[in-house]
Amino acid sequence: MRVAIVGAGVSGRLLALTLHRRATSASTILMFDRGDPQWMGPAYSNPADYLLLNVPAVRMGAVADDPEHFLRWVQGKGVRAGPWDFLPRALYRDYVLELLAQVQDEHPSGPGLEHRCGEVVGLDVRDEGVTIQVEGTDSVVVDKAVLALGNFPPRHPSVENRAALQSRRYVRNPWRPGVVREVLSSDTVIALGTGQTTVDLIVALAKQAYAGRIIAISRRGILPLAHRGFDSYPSFFSEIEGSRTVLDIVRTVRMHCERAESMGADARSVIDSMRPDTPALWLGLPEEEKRRFLRHLFRYWEIIRARIPQESEAIIQTMRASGQLEVIAGRLRDFVDTASALEVHYTPRGGTTASVVRGDVVVNCIGPESDYRRVDDALVQNLMRRGLIRPGPAGLGLDARPDGAIIGRDGTPSNSLYTLGSPMKGVLWEVLGVPDIRAQAERLAGLLNS
Repeated sequence: MRVAIVGAGVSGRLLALTLHRRATSASTILMFDRGDPQWMGPAYSNPADYLLLNVPAVRMGAVADDPEHFLRWVQGKGVRAGPWDFLPRALYRDYVLELLAQVQDEHPSGPGLEHRCGEVVGLDVRDEGVTIQVEGTDSVVVDKAVLALGNFPPRHPSVENRAALQSRRYVRNPWRPGVVREVLSSDTVIALGTGQTTVDLIVALAKQAYAGRIIAISRRGILPLAHRGFDSYPSFFSEIEGSRTVLDIVRTVRMHCERAESMGADARSVIDSMRPDTPALWLGLPEEEKRRFLRHLFRYWEIIRARIPQESEAIIQTMRASGQLEVIAGRLRDFVDTASALEVHYTPRGGTTASVVRGDVVVNCIGPESDYRRVDDALVQNLMRRGLIRPGPAGLGLDARPDGAIIGRDGTPSNSLYTLGSPMKGVLWEVLGVPDIRAQAERLAGLLNS
């Protein structure tokens, strides 16, 4: 059996590793990606040692039944690392690439693994298999294909002056190589959004002796919280299992947060205790309830769940205290491109009068585009147009069964087309962290072998 994995980011790599370790019946694993064999997506391929993982080392193992595997690996390399340290992302890339090479050496009778550099622009699904159409080269026929597509650049912000989006001062893709190096030390940088991408931008600028000013603006103006050590909180899943409204869940969660605080515990431990059961809760919510959560609660959930290392928090606190970093809560209204700056017009949260900030560089950090109807990608557009894929629940990612089998326009799950990682966000919600992807890869490997 031949399996194609479209995408060589962390999702694609962990799936390939899992397939190989499980001694799959696949005869060949073909991995397609635009980058070279050492590329593992923008999040992990930047060599900067100050861009850290957001999950402690003790939980980052690539092996499903051994979450401490990564920690032992780095310690074996002579790296001084404790269980709860947050290590460079580039180190994790080296770890995964070495494991892939090692597993092929240790299991020579297992499936072959080939990395093919090229852009997949279409798939043709027939009874005899899946034809992979690669730009500029011959098509390849496989038995099953997996879309490990990763994250797409953010959508443009909703501004009236669309022409200003062509300004040389505006950066749509914050993960484009060289973005930070192009910023002059005296530039004023405006970050649209206050999530993980903005944190990365702030840290990267701080590490290159940047002396300018940073302004981060989002509707609520809140940055992610930092990781803290605290005792675990007991599961209360039985109290919310089967809940069909976000309000019912919120009431119960709030009650437990108040109880935790009254006991001197950290309320964040309550949210963490929900982690194993979040996919089941999400699956049980009706579509409108999922959309209600996204409208009203998503940002508050995100700052707690997607926490940042304390090292990153310290940089942010120092820059805010000195006035170098300003965080604004407001709704973006428009861009005006002038000879000396790109003006960002916004309405402050709770206000009605428009305000303006001016930047030499404006970076779109509002987060990856998750609505596949808006994704500007040849493969996605091809598959959407032909009905081989359809938008996922609440307009997030792709529609699929929880095991990863893609559901097409006609509502039928495919027996040859699958996905994992960020395309599964609408189905399972919690899908982006390595522990989530590791579990998905394990389930999907079993399905591909069935």
